[in-house]
Amino acid sequence: MTDEIENNQLGSRGASFSTATVTEESENNSTINAPNDSAPLADLQDVVEPIHNTQHHTHRRISAPVLQAFPHFRLLTTQDARKGYYLVESGQQLPENIANDTSTSFQNGQLLTIMMATWNTCEAEKLYQQNITPTTEQAAQQKERILNDMRDILLPLSLEHVSDLIIMCTQEMSVVQNRYPRNAWEILLQEAIGPWHVLFHSVHFGALSLCIFLRRELMWHCTKPEEDIVRFRIIHPIRTKASLAVTFNIFATSFMIINSHFEAGDDSEGRSNRRLNFQNTLDKLSIPHEFIQRTRIQNRSLPILGNAKDLKHKTKSCDCFLWAGDMNFRLNMTYQEVIDLCRGQNYDKVLLKDEFLVLQQKTNDRYGNFEESKISFPPTYKFDLRSGTNNYVENRIPSYTDRILHRAEQASEFVCTQYKSVDNVKHSDHKPVFAHFCLKLKPGLHKNLSYGKFNYEVYKRGCEQLEQHYSLGINPGNNGNRRSSMAKSSVCVLL
Repeated sequence: MTDEIENNQLGSRGASFSTATVTEESENNSTINAPNDSAPLADLQDVVEPIHNTQHHTHRRISAPVLQAFPHFRLLTTQDARKGYYLVESGQQLPENIANDTSTSFQNGQLLTIMMATWNTCEAEKLYQQNITPTTEQAAQQKERILNDMRDILLPLSLEHVSDLIIMCTQEMSVVQNRYPRNAWEILLQEAIGPWHVLFHSVHFGALSLCIFLRRELMWHCTKPEEDIVRFRIIHPIRTKASLAVTFNIFATSFMIINSHFEAGDDSEGRSNRRLNFQNTLDKLSIPHEFIQRTRIQNRSLPILGNAKDLKHKTKSCDCFLWAGDMNFRLNMTYQEVIDLCRGQNYDKVLLKDEFLVLQQKTNDRYGNFEESKISFPPTYKFDLRSGTNNYVENRIPSYTDRILHRAEQASEFVCTQYKSVDNVKHSDHKPVFAHFCLKLKPGLHKNLSYGKFNYEVYKRGCEQLEQHYSLGINPGNNGNRRSSMAKSSVCVLL
């Protein structure tokens, strides 16, 4: 991380911006100040003008419309600065003038917006093949299609604004690492999302991946992330089934994010294995560390950590809990029954036979502790890739395998605004699913700050590839004619 990045984020609070065109040295300044999240990334062509000959151009130009989208930074008074309330633990009493510290990033009561997506890619190697810096217009056009697909997942046109927190959960990623860099997937995501977000943290385990992107100015208000991996198969040559978990704070609001891939199977053994996967994920998590250590002190008389009843509810220790993945839940119906009901969009009747929703009704403990927004889309598995259409594989019962669960301590301050599948992405036999949330953050600071840490190499490579893409005259963001089946935003009903 360069000193220039820190100066942009900390020193720019008192800066004023004109609407005149600004130039910046490409070698000495590798980043662009983060605009407000109200600026859609679809207008990315305004940020970097095409560079047709990179050998003779050492400057990049930022156009006036982008500068107008920059946030109005709050001026920091010298008196407030001299008081130095910067490293106050969230559990302590905060001074009155620092209690509203969230207003620096969220003005006029603005809420934190969260985009969470899950996708079983079915080892779609094309995603990696296109993750190169294009050298010809033809190669750039091929990559444009990949970027548009990724933006349909993470930057859907049904949303007016780009989310502050973007979470991508993937399963069955290609494990071929000899031909492609290990961080190839992260770089592709960075290029698709754009320069206003950074990769805050990522976890990889075999074919599973969990990537968390943040709006750039928010990284200064985050704690160091903690991660854990719960393995379902102790001995197996290919690591495909597990749960990846990450916890962190934004201001004083704590988050827990999980990406899971449960066991498959339509029979009773498969259903039993999934229940075990669900239970093991909750019981075997070793984070958040502070909560576990505090609970162990309170339960010194318990010799085994797993016997502490309170520790079985580690997910409740966080203000916001998000759990996504290919959970492989199945429908207890025949193939033709599902097809007939889906043709009439009678999804409510289909969901009466959904494995997870049935378990929620039978148990008031584990499954009932989590909510899922109303499903108003067809089953996301299993599609026939050979047909090139959105047809299901014949005689394979379609199912809602790809799910996003959630829970918040203050339910009135947390709402899901969209819960959808992305029909036009056809790289896999699974359809991607995304959920969009709004959350009111709690003001406060924390002693375990990350101090703006992020994956600089991924950010640099992603921006370089994006700039090279524009230099070839290809505009992946200009997909206004692209077919989209997603409607405008509406608040989802919580079950």
